[in-house]
Amino acid sequence: MSTMPGFNNLFTRCRGLLRKKQSKGHGVHSPFAFDLITSVIHSPYSFYAFSDIREILWQNGLDPNLITGFNRLSFRLVHYFQAGDILEINSGTGLNTLFLTAPSSHIHCRCVEEDKDKIAVAERLLKQAGRIWERGTVSSLSACEGKGYDAVFINLTGKNVPDIPILTKLSHPNTFWVLHPIKKGRAKQFWNEIVHDEKARITFDVKDTGIVFLRPDFHKANYLV
Repeated sequence: MSTMPGFNNLFTRCRGLLRKKQSKGHGVHSPFAFDLITSVIHSPYSFYAFSDIREILWQNGLDPNLITGFNRLSFRLVHYFQAGDILEINSGTGLNTLFLTAPSSHIHCRCVEEDKDKIAVAERLLKQAGRIWERGTVSSLSACEGKGYDAVFINLTGKNVPDIPILTKLSHPNTFWVLHPIKKGRAKQFWNEIVHDEKARITFDVKDTGIVFLRPDFHKANYLV
């Protein structure tokens, strides 16, 4: 039996009101979640690195308007948690890699991407930016196992998306995962699986981006922000 349209509309409105409320920290009792929402996810502040990356794109004939809120959020998360070892899966042309590696010259980022043309663009951009990175291929993802990365970023529009057990092998208790986009098709289903998995202790649904924290001492919660 299909769900009544009126119920779907009510459910959507309720989620929207909850998201609006929690995006300002209202009703969020966890100090960790409150600080992350107000100081990182919805931070009003910018960074000099954002202008530097725009300049790099312009110098390489790429449109600086390709930069999105997700890219800036990626920077703020790495900066806030001081992630040193990052894994980026389906890294594409390296645009988000620039933001992941911009907070510190000590950050190492391993990028997994199989498209040679995209890899060539990424190499050029990252070399100009002076970033430290390690390029891999999709077939080498298994070679990354055995090391717990501080952060794992996954582009869900790519061809290769690891499942939860593989992601767990790539993580340690303080690792966080960032998935984007999460609102359509298989990506939406995968995000829902993560939200309900016991290993994902705190999750943040930031419109089209999902952020996951694994710390076992956290009480399980999902926030719509």
